Amino acid sequence: MTGVTSRVTLAVTLAALAFSAPAALSQSEPRFYVTHVASTLVDDGLATAAPAGAEAAAFETVPAPGVQLRPDEARATSTPWIDSNVWRFQRGTQKVHYASLPEGAAPLAAAEAFVFGVNAVLDPDPADVEELRQMLRFLAAEDRPRLPAMANIGVVDHPSPLFSEVLNLLSRRNLLYRVVPAPDPALDLTVRLGTEDFPLEAAADPSAFAARVRTRLGDDKRLVRLYGGASTVIAHLTGERARARLYLLNYGRTRGPRGAGNPQAIRVRVLGRYQPTRFTGYRAAPQAMLTDIEHPEGATTEFWVPDFATLAIIDLDPMK
Repeated sequence: MTGVTSRVTLAVTLAALAFSAPAALSQSEPRFYVTHVASTLVDDGLATAAPAGAEAAAFETVPAPGVQLRPDEARATSTPWIDSNVWRFQRGTQKVHYASLPEGAAPLAAAEAFVFGVNAVLDPDPADVEELRQMLRFLAAEDRPRLPAMANIGVVDHPSPLFSEVLNLLSRRNLLYRVVPAPDPALDLTVRLGTEDFPLEAAADPSAFAARVRTRLGDDKRLVRLYGGASTVIAHLTGERARARLYLLNYGRTRGPRGAGNPQAIRVRVLGRYQPTRFTGYRAAPQAMLTDIEHPEGATTEFWVPDFATLAIIDLDPMK
């Protein structure tokens, strides 16, 4: 068997493993509710009035998504820190209340909930109502049947207060995982706090812990890798054997191109041989398309992503 054939076989095998243990799917699409501040969105049929009483109590209050710039002592600069609720969704949260969203956060909150199929109450800043209207229209146009989430890392649930930050860092590093009650032999790697490979004390430094998980998995087995200006982007890969869909959530501000005629700032590598069939991005140019599509050594798929704001969705068909 040649080296190229071997790598292709490996990629197909890994993709099969990722598909073999899909996460449970909700039977309904995400539903948006809004407070009285955005009542015109209810009139437009884009959302429902926020629930009250016992129904409202079923929604977990979560913080606004976004990015903070934190000092980087090693570089004497500031680095972006993503505030996301992805780890909550991965742990099973299905109903959330984004309370008192600061200006600029509501469209991202809607996109975050949409990508992970979560029902969400949105309490936007009045200045965001029109932009939220545009985002909800975009999401309504992209409302399609849900595909199973793809992952090849199983993280065994643990009561430690350190566990949530471990999940948060795995999400931020785009290490695609699934929270499981027990080890799943169908997945490539099991992360279990308190074991020799993943001692509990190591979780005290979530960033180093995520690096440990990445090393144990190996970069050649990562389902999605992002390059370039992707420090504020979280990827979510879904699919089944006949198709896949990749979501890119940008928690930072709207990106611009690196320059006329130059490749865009985000390059994506997906494990497996795919043919991208569709790209759509919020506030992307009307004729925007993926560029420089390659299949390095036949085992992966790479492409540059055109400019978009907040959310991009890419459909992928497996190639034989």
